[in-house]
Amino acid sequence: YYTVAGAERLRDALPEFKGGRVLVSVLGQPFKCPPAPFEGAFLLHEYFTQQGIRDSVQITSAFPMQRPVPVTGEVSQMFREALAARDIEERPQTLVTSIDPTTRTAHLADGGTLPYDLFVGIPIHRAPDPLTASGLAVDGWVPVDQTNLRTEFPQVYAIGDVCKGARTVPKAGIFAESAARVVAEDIAAPIAGGEPPAPYGGSGICYAEFGDGLVSKVEVDFLSGPAAVAQRNNPSRAYAARKEEFGAVRRARWFGL
Repeated sequence: YYTVAGAERLRDALPEFKGGRVLVSVLGQPFKCPPAPFEGAFLLHEYFTQQGIRDSVQITSAFPMQRPVPVTGEVSQMFREALAARDIEERPQTLVTSIDPTTRTAHLADGGTLPYDLFVGIPIHRAPDPLTASGLAVDGWVPVDQTNLRTEFPQVYAIGDVCKGARTVPKAGIFAESAARVVAEDIAAPIAGGEPPAPYGGSGICYAEFGDGLVSKVEVDFLSGPAAVAQRNNPSRAYAARKEEFGAVRRARWFGL
C-alpha cells in the first residue's frame, strides 16, 4: 500500500474483485501518515460504490491503537463517525501478526482470526538500512534535540521520518518542511550573528481524503504545549480545493514543478 509496487498491486487487484471481505490492517507502529489507512478505506468505499458492488463488500479497518488517528479525541471522533457512516467496521486494538493466503485468514496477536478476501496491509515504518548502518541511529531511529533537530554529532542534523525526540515520532511531509526551516535558521544564526530560531513546534496541516470529493483539514501542534493540540475541521469540498492549492505550492517549492 505504501510503495509504488504495492499501490500498483492493489490497483490491479481491484477490477477483479467482485465482492467479499476487505481487511485494511495497520500492522504496527509507527506507520506513515496516521490518517492514511482510514483514507484508504474511505476511498475503497467510494470505488466499490461507483462499481455498484458496495452492498456485496464488507470493509473492516483493523488497527492496534485504541482509536483511529489518536492525536486528540476530537479528531479521532471525526474519523470514527466517517467509518460508521460508510458502514466500515472499526476494529481498534486489533493487531494482525500473520496471514494465510491459502485460507485467506488473518491471525491476530490475541490468538483470534479474521477472514478476508482482499487484504490491504499498512507496513510498520522504519528508517532505511543505510542510515541505521551509519551509526547515527539508536534503536532504529536518529535521536535529536527536538528543539532544533541537532544530533549528538557536531554539525549533524536529522529531519523527517528518520528521527525522534523526547516527545516526537518520525514525521515527514509538512512537518519535515517546518523542521528544515528551523535547521536552516539554526545553521545560519551563528554565521550571520543572529539569534537562534524559535524551538521547533512540531506543527503542520494534514488534509485527509474522505471520498466523494470531500477532504478534511486537521491542524496539529505536537510540541508547543504540554500535550498535542489538533483542530478538527469536518470534510468538505472547500477543503478539497484548498488541498489542491496546498499541493501545488509544495510541488513548486520542493520540486520546482
